Amino acid sequence: MNALKKTLLTTATLLCCSIAFASPQDAVEQVKANSVEILKILNKENGGNADAVRLEAEQYATPYFDFERMTALAVGQPWKQATAQQKQQLTAAFKAKLIRIYSGTMFQYKSAQVKVNDKPRVENNGKQVIIATEVLPSANATKNDIVHIDYTTYQHGNNYRIYDVKVEGQSLVTVYRNQFKEIVNKGGIDGLIAELQKESK
Repeated sequence: MNALKKTLLTTATLLCCSIAFASPQDAVEQVKANSVEILKILNKENGGNADAVRLEAEQYATPYFDFERMTALAVGQPWKQATAQQKQQLTAAFKAKLIRIYSGTMFQYKSAQVKVNDKPRVENNGKQVIIATEVLPSANATKNDIVHIDYTTYQHGNNYRIYDVKVEGQSLVTVYRNQFKEIVNKGGIDGLIAELQKESK
């Protein structure tokens, strides 16, 4: 995976967000609308207001992700042995990690173009809706630069929430699960918490 795709693996989760709908087809339209909105926010940046724009984009995006479920999937089996306090700390630290990486890179992709597939995939007896998108990183990019990103969601009341993202078929939570497993094997859950908290500063 090249540098662009590695970056998008962590930034893409916050590009097409704010999913508030009642059916899979409504989800497609909402992702289309919200991908436009988040890019509008990013393009408010004028060289002197980057922090404010970054905060606005983060606040717009983050309520529509299930960070606890994402963290549980990323941690894997050790999550079941974690205490309630450890789970809370893990979720907060993992969320901060994702946002930190996103904040440091999102302005590079203000001119991105997003195409949302009109046909969502409904799986697991309707419990899972996957929305496929194609991201062209800039107006000057070619078709060879297109990155395929899939958002895995589940229905939460009248909304759907994202809990995994795949870039070119590679799952965000799976990538982190492999990293986290090694850390947990060496230092336990507390070691993983400490590492994530250090990274998020």
